[in-house]
Amino acid sequence: MKGSTFLMLAFLAFCSALSLSGESMSKEGNLALMPMYGGVEKTESQLALDAKFVSEVTAAVGTREKGSAEFNKMGWKAFLVERNPDTAMMRFNQAWLLNPDNHDVLWGFGVVSGARGNTADSVKFLRQASEKLGDNAMLLTDLGFSLTIFAGESADADSSGKLLEEAFVCFTRAEKIKPDYEPLYSNWAAALFINKDYAGAWQKIIKAEELGGKTVSPALIKDLEAKMPRP
Repeated sequence: MKGSTFLMLAFLAFCSALSLSGESMSKEGNLALMPMYGGVEKTESQLALDAKFVSEVTAAVGTREKGSAEFNKMGWKAFLVERNPDTAMMRFNQAWLLNPDNHDVLWGFGVVSGARGNTADSVKFLRQASEKLGDNAMLLTDLGFSLTIFAGESADADSSGKLLEEAFVCFTRAEKIKPDYEPLYSNWAAALFINKDYAGAWQKIIKAEELGGKTVSPALIKDLEAKMPRP
């Protein structure tokens, strides 16, 4: 029964994508590819399609909350397994449409926004997710990473420094929760490198390598070696 429900939801997602193909466009762009549909006021035909989708999913799984949880899972699958951020954003939007109080969706919005090059949105949604979901090492690591990227993009030294300080707080909190989470140390090393703490960056690289080293960036190591030999 569970398998048939998943197939039904996948079919509804596919049908929804087809029906929205001409309806999700606006002067702002494709609303389906924007978190929370870009916050744009929808047309009557778009709202009608939304209502139809919500009704069909609710009939298939029983409640809007269950439907939202399933579409959230589909969003992560599209992002992590299929490596398709556009489809992931569509699924996270559908999960949010079904249940705007599903705070896990904020996390999805944040990581997909970052992957699509919108660091400001990534930081915004990951901050919101962290506030709503509490202490989660993986979420804090993602937030710390986005803050690091945002700091690197900032032309203002003061703003960059404050973003890095916030990132360090996230990494420190994450380490207390899950000290064996390898990506934490890889991302922490990048933040320390930007902050010109090369010795500290090496310490985190070595820690990540001790935990497997799969997430360690060869480019970061090369850049770090140019600043300071490996201890």
